[in-house]
Amino acid sequence: MTLSSWALLLASMTIMACTLEGQAGQDSRPNVIQIVIDDLGYADMSFLAQSPADVKQLKTPNMDRLRSMGTYFSSAYATSPICSPSRTGLITGRYQQRWGNYWYGQGGLPATEKTLPQALKDIGYVTKKVGKCHHNGGPAQFPTKHGFDEFIGFVHHTWDYMRVSADDAKVYGRNARAACIGPLVRAVASSGKVEKVSYENGFTTEIFTNEAIQYIKRDHKGKPFYLQLDYNAMHQPTYVVPPKYAKRIGLVTPKWDRGAQSYPFPYWDPRKDRWKTWHARWGHLGQVDPDGRKRYLAHLLALDECIGQILQALEDARTLGHTIIVFISDNGGTINTYANNGALRGYKYMFGEGGIRVPMIISWPGKLPVNKTNSSMVSAMDVMPTILDLCGGQLPANLDGKTLVPIINGESDESVHDHLCWTDGRRTKVIRQGDWKLVIDGGWDHLNYRMEGRKAVRADNYKYPSGTCLFNLKDDLGETANLADSMPARVKAMTDLYEAWRSQMKQKRKRNKK
Repeated sequence: MTLSSWALLLASMTIMACTLEGQAGQDSRPNVIQIVIDDLGYADMSFLAQSPADVKQLKTPNMDRLRSMGTYFSSAYATSPICSPSRTGLITGRYQQRWGNYWYGQGGLPATEKTLPQALKDIGYVTKKVGKCHHNGGPAQFPTKHGFDEFIGFVHHTWDYMRVSADDAKVYGRNARAACIGPLVRAVASSGKVEKVSYENGFTTEIFTNEAIQYIKRDHKGKPFYLQLDYNAMHQPTYVVPPKYAKRIGLVTPKWDRGAQSYPFPYWDPRKDRWKTWHARWGHLGQVDPDGRKRYLAHLLALDECIGQILQALEDARTLGHTIIVFISDNGGTINTYANNGALRGYKYMFGEGGIRVPMIISWPGKLPVNKTNSSMVSAMDVMPTILDLCGGQLPANLDGKTLVPIINGESDESVHDHLCWTDGRRTKVIRQGDWKLVIDGGWDHLNYRMEGRKAVRADNYKYPSGTCLFNLKDDLGETANLADSMPARVKAMTDLYEAWRSQMKQKRKRNKK
């Protein structure tokens, strides 16, 4: 055998040994990481044709890489335009309206609903949740009560990005709770232990990333893991930006000094304003922040780099090809944070496409097709059955979601859903069937801004239409041409279909009912 042949054989044996070492004692089923982003703008990823110029310039190389590793769903929907109901639909694979969870403070997460982590635990997975947990209360809201072995994060609709220590909470005293300032919570199901964890000079996007990386590197004793990584980025208060990211985006942001006698922007001074007054001004466009979009982009930069660290950790552990990754936003981007939803009409809170259509990517390198875009109408409810299908789990019979494996693999080009429905439990009725979308809504009138160069300035209020509207999304993605008057038969047929769905849903109920 020649010297070059020996070298080739030795290299092959080395690669095989490394592969076997990485798989030694490993369950054949894949690991699963579900990355949930909060209020991400539909256009705010640089691989998208519709991404704005500032995102194209900034670039999101790691989100782009994640897309290149799998399938991007361009017509994916959350089950609600707000986070708490939509996250509950995501984790159960069911319309959360079935138990009265329509809007804030309603329904919660009942103990009777099977969740994705519980279903994976049934087949031998270890589970961990990192970051935000918000399901409108309910007996099973706390993560260790709905299937997670471990949890580190917060149970609330939001949290401060930087003030996450006991000392920070001490500075604000009784006001800390209102502004979501202070330590995070760590819990372990096996011991029942729940404790507060203080981070000095922390930044939640990095804290959650580091926790995820530690979990990826951990020896799980041959068991596959399910990690749900719920960032609070890009949720308010995006006006609180770590100085190192602010500087890179061209912002000057003072470093938080908990010992200071003053509270420079963007920090709330409880001696001058009530929290609701302050947050209405800076968190709900009461006053337009000229640099509001830049602050959003600084958080987007941090988020993208942290996703890159997750991918690198998987590569370092030689488990990237053994890991399913799901990337999704909980609802549409919000106008309050200066998110960009591209051509879509509306934002978070609204039932326009901008409020309910969300970015979604599913990846399993080496097992599923790569660098694909799928325009099928799909739902966040489909994530649970898709993961269980890929992992060999049993699909609960009562799921509203459908497995996406056939359309991902190109085995089927038929839509997995004939129609999808939404409601806030009050006046709004929404149904999409094929290319058609029917909206019966009271409308929305919201404070607004527009961009002049790279600065945000006040604009006329943003208005989403009221009344009965029928849109053809294939020809009119921006929902600008109301065809309801010219197509009464279609309006009636879709209304009847919606009412049949609505009749299966429960009445809205208080969050703590079982």
